[in-house]
Amino acid sequence: MENEIIVVDNGSTDKTTSIIAEYAAKHSDKIKLIKLNRNYGPGAARNIGAQAAKHDILFFLDADMVFPPDFILKMAKHILEGKTVSTAHGEEIIRNVDNPWVKAQGQLKKNIPKHTSEIIRAIRKDVFLSYGGFDPSLNYHDDRTFHYKTGIKAEVVPDAVCYHNNPDTAAEILRRNYWIGRTFIAVTIQEHGLRGLATVAKTLTLRMLDLTALPLLITYIALRWMGVSNPLQDILLLAPALLFTLSTAKMKILKASTPLESIKLRLFYAPAYRVLRAAGLIAGVAASLVKGLKWSAGIHSIEQPPNQAPPKQ
Repeated sequence: MENEIIVVDNGSTDKTTSIIAEYAAKHSDKIKLIKLNRNYGPGAARNIGAQAAKHDILFFLDADMVFPPDFILKMAKHILEGKTVSTAHGEEIIRNVDNPWVKAQGQLKKNIPKHTSEIIRAIRKDVFLSYGGFDPSLNYHDDRTFHYKTGIKAEVVPDAVCYHNNPDTAAEILRRNYWIGRTFIAVTIQEHGLRGLATVAKTLTLRMLDLTALPLLITYIALRWMGVSNPLQDILLLAPALLFTLSTAKMKILKASTPLESIKLRLFYAPAYRVLRAAGLIAGVAASLVKGLKWSAGIHSIEQPPNQAPPKQ
């Protein structure tokens, strides 16, 4: 099976361009570098890469993904045989589980459906382009919403395994959840209609509890120290901290390598992760409300086609 690698440098600030350019110069028939002048979001970058592709099947792979040599062939097999138009990997293993921030998230593997997935990893190029590609206005959930636009579900390939990193710094946790928040309301409503507003309200309430628990506890302590107290005030100030403590204690975290690390994970990393997750999501939702429920990427290189029935899968 002929193949090529298209790297879309989506406004990176590291050495991505120089490293890929060196490989592309040596293998110009196999590797192509497309450099964008700023970050337009993953949907727009993937659309640009898809348009530049020469071959019939597209694979969408993230910068922090690693996969075995047989991954591409396994994913392409049923597409080449005409049994489906799209496939998804069957197992996604977290690579950086030695990191304490990752341990606090409690994931060894991502949850992948057994038979079909709303998230595509490989798809026939003609089908992808005929539907206008990913929505470039969605910075985080563009791959999921492709299903809602087209009705296409990917066939899960059980023995196709890939490895992925979870956010492993405080800044990355904050950034990831901020971008989730930017499209959280729009995508939830797209998935569930107006009923999704209940999900939005519940999630935001829980995140607000995580974010306000410590400030309210500090306020309670300060007021008590000043001799200001009444039962209702105390309940309102202490309840979020109590709920936060109980829910943090129930969090699944990965096995610590030492007793000291176990203490750090429980007393610092797990609660800090919850606060960062909450701060990022709430900031993202707030930004989406200020600027509109969608983030305008400013690049729409694939025109939206007229409504059409999804192809046979």
